[in-house]
Amino acid sequence: MNSINMTPIIRLVLIHSDPECRRNYKQALEGHSTYRFEVVEASTGRQGLKLIRSEAPDCIVVDGQLPDFDTRDLLADLAANVGEDLAPVIVVRSEESAAAITGVPKNLVADYLAEPLDPSFAHRLPDLIAHDVSRIRLLREKNEALEQLRKAEAKYRALVEQIPAITYIASLEAPGKLLYVSPQTRQLGYSPETWLDDPLGIGLLKWIHPDDREAVIEQFATTYERHVPLYCEYRVITHDGKVRWMRDQADIVRDDAGHPLFLQGTLVDIDKDKALERELEQYRRRLDELEAERAARLQKEASVLRVANANPDRTLCDRVEFEQHLEYLLASSRESQAEHVLCYLDLDHFKIFTDTYGSAAGTRLLQSVGDALERRLRQSDILGRLGGDKFGLLLENCPLERAWIVANNLRDAVKNCSLSWAGKDLWISVSIGITALRAAGGNAASVLRDADSACRIAKMKGRDRTYIFDGRDTDELRDALTAKSSAKPRRTDWPVIVDTNAMPLRKKA
Repeated sequence: MNSINMTPIIRLVLIHSDPECRRNYKQALEGHSTYRFEVVEASTGRQGLKLIRSEAPDCIVVDGQLPDFDTRDLLADLAANVGEDLAPVIVVRSEESAAAITGVPKNLVADYLAEPLDPSFAHRLPDLIAHDVSRIRLLREKNEALEQLRKAEAKYRALVEQIPAITYIASLEAPGKLLYVSPQTRQLGYSPETWLDDPLGIGLLKWIHPDDREAVIEQFATTYERHVPLYCEYRVITHDGKVRWMRDQADIVRDDAGHPLFLQGTLVDIDKDKALERELEQYRRRLDELEAERAARLQKEASVLRVANANPDRTLCDRVEFEQHLEYLLASSRESQAEHVLCYLDLDHFKIFTDTYGSAAGTRLLQSVGDALERRLRQSDILGRLGGDKFGLLLENCPLERAWIVANNLRDAVKNCSLSWAGKDLWISVSIGITALRAAGGNAASVLRDADSACRIAKMKGRDRTYIFDGRDTDELRDALTAKSSAKPRRTDWPVIVDTNAMPLRKKA
């Protein structure tokens, strides 16, 4: 129950006149590893419009040829009535509807789907919808941040124009000596008399923050010597010991003959402005982060597309994509009772190999092992790197007995995969754990743990082995680990590496 509540939800309105097509789309959206799709259906355009206005969906999938509505008119109606809050629209395009959707504005359609739905594409449909929804959400978040930035800037301007100022007149004969100060000094906790009757004769300078005082005195000195305008920002200490930012602007007042009389200026409380500046800076940084995230996401997607286009026959995938395939096969095995198998492969003593020959040799070995495994697989098999020296293999429509044979053949392939390094031919073995997806009742993470447990038992039984998981294996693994932790440290049958010429791996005859 908790896992369902924590799964992100995408609300989808599906408008299609064909019940079979609607059923196919809903089936493709079920069991996604990241999102839970809540689908409401409509068979006509008018029903779809009512649902969109009442449900406020995250995404809309609409048939390009509706029985009661021209798709272009429907999209135009949505744009006119919903406006900028319109969810991303994915149009289903078939040969019959190609002419009906010609001329649809590009800004109203996020993506197109070809119909009939290709089964090989069906498992990617949830990711396509999630991508379009995430893109729109990111755009809206960016627009909201921009709106917040505009509001903050408007508030900043209003504060600068309306904040009351302290007016003062200072003597030119005694720098810092105040001749007059307005009653607004009370906003700092001082009476005007306190500043005017200063016994030291330095007036305002006495209340400036010690860290700013030297720079302010230099500014005042320049104004007094050259009779130029004064402009500076500094902190003052209020009567209750707090610090407040002030902006000081002053100029020399002259008589009709041009002779300087005194310095007249205003002190404006800019403490709130400073806080707003910090807030604006935070908004700007957030906008930069959002733009960087968007650029990184687009770059990653482009990189994935380049790799996919350059290597159309490559079967090795990363852990995220592998787990998505695993979730799909788990759902398939529950619905159709199909026989699928997960194999968990872990290279034996790989750490000792890299400690002896270095990480570069380890990388080369992993590449050679991956290539050797791929050459032994069917087109439908899915091989992935799970991290480090661990591989995952999904055998679709494969009985457990056949998977046992395949796993043993893969072990032979790994042992026959030699690596020439530093004038030596080296190779390594692999331990394999197997579990059937039809017997699994959990999600991808729990099935991977079962296969990992079987792989660990294979290692404990001597490595270079294949082991099939069943319900008793977790108890056997726990007992073995408990016995291992309580027993005396055993001596490994691998030699201790004492120099760079050590050979921890077997060498071909």
